[in-house]
Amino acid sequence: MSCTTRILLSILCLSLSSSTESKQSKAIVHTVKVTDEEDLVFRQTDDPCKVLRKYCKKVKAIPYDSCFSQLYELTLKQFTSTWIQVKQLMSITESFFLSCKTFNHRPKLPTATHNVHHDSSTEEMLRVSARNSTQIVEEMYGYLVKASNRDTRALQEFNDQRPKLKMTDEEKLSLYRKSILLLPTNLFVVDQFGLALMATGYSELSSTLFENAVKMGLWGHPMQRPVSKYVHHLPPKAWLNPKDFPFLRKLEKGYKKIKEEFLHTQKTNPDLFTEEGENLHVGGNWTELRLKSSGHGFTKASESFPKTMRIINNCGQEFTSIKFSAIQPATHIRPHTGPTNERLRIHLTLIHKGGAKIRVHDEWHTWVEGKAIIFDDSWEHEVVNEGTERRVVLIFDIWHPELPENERIVH
Repeated sequence: MSCTTRILLSILCLSLSSSTESKQSKAIVHTVKVTDEEDLVFRQTDDPCKVLRKYCKKVKAIPYDSCFSQLYELTLKQFTSTWIQVKQLMSITESFFLSCKTFNHRPKLPTATHNVHHDSSTEEMLRVSARNSTQIVEEMYGYLVKASNRDTRALQEFNDQRPKLKMTDEEKLSLYRKSILLLPTNLFVVDQFGLALMATGYSELSSTLFENAVKMGLWGHPMQRPVSKYVHHLPPKAWLNPKDFPFLRKLEKGYKKIKEEFLHTQKTNPDLFTEEGENLHVGGNWTELRLKSSGHGFTKASESFPKTMRIINNCGQEFTSIKFSAIQPATHIRPHTGPTNERLRIHLTLIHKGGAKIRVHDEWHTWVEGKAIIFDDSWEHEVVNEGTERRVVLIFDIWHPELPENERIVH
């Protein structure tokens, strides 16, 4: 008989006392009734990982791995659904969200997978060594604690400080390792913890975390992880066919005029272009210029691009945001995901002489000048420029065509 059929009932008991227990016993927090086996019982101050391991070692009728994986998944779902109470009563560490795999954090360097230069200059090393990382982590964690209590001001402060602080990978790991125990179902926190694990050499644990998040119902696929909002009913397709979006032909026809205006404005007004602020890239340089921001409309900078705006306005498509994006040679934009799967992202290629490529999910594509590509950036994606010249695209965001009109709300 399989473990699935043997596990019939789970009862959550969040009292600090039990009439069936002696006064000397620790209070029962959670009970799972298993057919033909003794109950799986979690008590106050227990480490659930140790309880699961011990229980499945005693069960003889079910293979250990099957017992552990299925009871773990059940426990994961039910503990996170009543997390505040469970966390207060039990001794839980971040390993609980990593399938109870041992996580003795020791700094590691991720294996280089691309031929790009990561800045390890003396100046950069001095900058990092001079930081008070403990203070930075505690400050940022404090904002999240307040935000978890619906303090919108603290959340805004957290979002304002992130690009300013340019946290190191080790600082991010320390922050989100703590934060996962505070907000285990928060899309942003789970994603950031996983990316921090990945960046510091714990790729296997990162994959485990994302797989468990899917089991918890946060996302539908471990590689599609929007950090703000996930709409379950939208089709999970990473790459889309540009031929299915007729308005792209009009943009492509106007690409030369857009490119000329871009080059002219960059030469005459270079201060309009600013460095990307999310600290997502290593090596090289990444700059951008917004023409339209989601929820805020067209920017003042858009007035410097009258030809571009005319082409955009005449293509017959609504765009929620628009920006120029340029990456220099030796730039690696590390794996990350967008805010929501409610939108699709378009790149109209203005400058590309070869050597740059983009991965969305598990497929690598490249750019061709004058042509557009379209993808769902809620899927994990990264960009590498191994060429000798910069790559420039004009980025557009549109509503996912299968998102109902009444759900198209700018957040």
